[in-house]
Amino acid sequence: MSSTAKTASSAPLWRRPLVLAIAGVLVLALAAGGWFVFLRDGSAGYCDDLKTWEAKSNEKLAPDADVATSAEFLAGSVSRRLDGAEQFSKEGPDDVKADWKLFHDRLVDVVNVFEKIGYDLTDPDSVQKFASDVQSGVLTSIDPALQAEAAEVQSKLADSESTAAVEAITKDAKDRCDLDLQLSTTAQ
Repeated sequence: MSSTAKTASSAPLWRRPLVLAIAGVLVLALAAGGWFVFLRDGSAGYCDDLKTWEAKSNEKLAPDADVATSAEFLAGSVSRRLDGAEQFSKEGPDDVKADWKLFHDRLVDVVNVFEKIGYDLTDPDSVQKFASDVQSGVLTSIDPALQAEAAEVQSKLADSESTAAVEAITKDAKDRCDLDLQLSTTAQ
């Protein structure tokens, strides 16, 4: 084995290119609706919670984190985002509830596709197994029907309806709280 091959295979699992690419797409998709963690109706409470979310969303995983810590970080992030999106779609300001509902539905679609493939993105052990399966080659092919479903979910994340919802949510945050939030449903 050459030293180049040895270096590539000895990189930590979460730093491997394929795992990073898959995790990056997942994080971008979920970040699209990711700032609804602790939000609730009422301008003062909403704005305070939005500031709290902003601080939490700026937290970073340590570059030297092991696979278990990385999996726990990602699973916790997915869970909080799903819970927050659902809560905010029900209890948020009336003029953006439908936008939050759309995001919740889009996030659920992403999680459901992964569940159909066999991975629960809200469970650290399952996220770790996903990374291991990708690395080891266990997950080399996915049923064509699931591939088509995943492509449809990805296209919905970037469609005009999702884009309009992002714009409405970010405009509301600016108007209501004077906060410039960065949301996107597409890779940057």
